Amino acid sequence: MKKFIIIFISSFLALIFFEFFLKHSPFEYGVSAAEYDKTIGMWHKRNFENYIVDTCYKTKYNYNDQGLPSNIVPYDPHKKDVIILGDSFIEARMVKNENIIHNSLAKEFNYKYNFMNYGLFGTGPTQQLVILQKKVDLNNTKYVIQFIELEGDLLDSDSKNSNSLARPKVYVEFETLDKYKIIPPREKTFYDTVSDKLSYYQIYPFIKQSIYSLKTFLSNKSEKKSNKKTEEEVDLSKNWLYLTGAIYQTNKLLHSLDREIEYKIIVRSKGNKAQNPKNKKRIETFLNKYHIKFIFLNDVAKSMNIELKSFACDSHWNDKAHQDVAKIIKKTEFIK
Repeated sequence: MKKFIIIFISSFLALIFFEFFLKHSPFEYGVSAAEYDKTIGMWHKRNFENYIVDTCYKTKYNYNDQGLPSNIVPYDPHKKDVIILGDSFIEARMVKNENIIHNSLAKEFNYKYNFMNYGLFGTGPTQQLVILQKKVDLNNTKYVIQFIELEGDLLDSDSKNSNSLARPKVYVEFETLDKYKIIPPREKTFYDTVSDKLSYYQIYPFIKQSIYSLKTFLSNKSEKKSNKKTEEEVDLSKNWLYLTGAIYQTNKLLHSLDREIEYKIIVRSKGNKAQNPKNKKRIETFLNKYHIKFIFLNDVAKSMNIELKSFACDSHWNDKAHQDVAKIIKKTEFIK
């Protein structure tokens, strides 16, 4: 019993000292920005601020009482809302708050609208459909602007592609464009409760990052041992159905409200993919068929001699890229 108490106390003190070390060392990770949410699976912590840390940035981020990236000006109920949907590129914790897309747009449009950022890391159009249904008040909305990363969102649409280490997520499964069912996130478990408690400490993302790095290392090692020289053809027909189904249902939802809400899509697409032209043509044909206004962001930026730059240590847009995207939206009159 005495040894058990000594081991317990020693372990507890070791964790405290390790937490202190992480917080005040070059190995700082910041803490988790998310917590369990019964409708989406995860959502930003409300009234929360912290730092996101990587080798090329250490940026303070903050969320308001709705769990949204904060606005630089107070909400004005006399102005129309512009709802912005997207993934971590749009959530953009690594960008200074005043430069994130919603605040850059607010400045470009001289605060004509309330720009509301519902971007959430790890989500695609299927989750964003549910976010629109469950999280967004559309009563005062003029525009819904959705950023889609074509290749990534295609692969992320299927629940089978979810990472076992990731937080739970809602999924939407489509049988046809008109027939679908929502697969809710799992009920909150003991694991989720513990994760939420630990997520306020530096040690939580450190543990997750360590496990992820080990898993990636073992996976790469396994791939090197494989003698496969040919790449199997991947059938993405279901992925395309889920992606286009989510867009179709989002468009249908907004039109059913009879509030003259304009739904517009900004498509990001990787330029180094062999299948890229086919993907662009396919999504273009679909969007034109249902009269959904869109732009291919990379193409428009290139035509305007704008390079959307990323942080050196990851692929996310940097501060200037967010400001440039806002300028593109203004100059092309994508929003008026």
